[in-house]
Amino acid sequence: MLDFAIYSLTVIAIWSVLALSLNLQFGMTGLVNFGQILPFAIGCYAAGISASLGYSWWVGALAALVVAPVFSLVVILPAQRLSQDYWALITLGAAEIFRLTMLNTPSFAGGADGLNVPRFPSPTVALCVALGLFAVSFLFAQRISGSPFGRMLRVIREDEVLASTLGRNPIRYQASVSAVAWIMAAAAGLAYGHFSGYVAPTSFTVTETFIIWTAVIVGGPGRNIGVVVGAVIIQLLGVSSRFVAQWVDLPSDLIANLRLASFGLILVVMFIYRPQGLIPERREVHDVERN
Repeated sequence: MLDFAIYSLTVIAIWSVLALSLNLQFGMTGLVNFGQILPFAIGCYAAGISASLGYSWWVGALAALVVAPVFSLVVILPAQRLSQDYWALITLGAAEIFRLTMLNTPSFAGGADGLNVPRFPSPTVALCVALGLFAVSFLFAQRISGSPFGRMLRVIREDEVLASTLGRNPIRYQASVSAVAWIMAAAAGLAYGHFSGYVAPTSFTVTETFIIWTAVIVGGPGRNIGVVVGAVIIQLLGVSSRFVAQWVDLPSDLIANLRLASFGLILVVMFIYRPQGLIPERREVHDVERN
């Protein structure tokens, strides 16, 4: 039971960081990113590739934290003058291109067999690292949310033209917050790689992005504590549903599909009855010119 609690808390902490990273982009800035699993995958693969080449863990960590924001600019800047619909398609396509590239480069990224990643010395160490990463990410996200930078992100979310009339460059703000969010997601991927001890393309499908979005929508877009609550609910449902296969005579694949279906049902119910999430964003009035 203790091992299960440690495992669950570690997974929840890592996915909470992912939810916070998406909240910075979508909840605060209004960027529809359907490829948020991409920086997570970059972090995992940086750990795996550096280990396969014989480098220490910190080389993989450094590579993940450098490559992720660079990728964010490469992916997002071409879409700077396009609508949010195109942002969603471009980020979704970029995540799939990365996954397929890893799948078809076995000599470099292990292909379908994936790569082994050195595990943390113990589950307790993994939990401490995950909780530490979550604490830093949450405090940082809170700092951004309450700062003039965060308030301008909300202005951009509501009306980019209004932000431009105030003398701000929306693209610069969007690029900055995307780079920060992708660093957070890459750090979460790095921790997850060393926690699971394995990285493969099957871990970074569209389904994972769907789960991150579900956590954000359930918790409350724009509110950091809300998306953390959403991540806790979704991950607890995910890990607890694995026991169902032991209680009922159903194949594990069917249980996994039913779990995803339940996430979809929750998402639909939230959109209909509580689109602002369980913990809605608090509306505040500020004088932007004074900030």
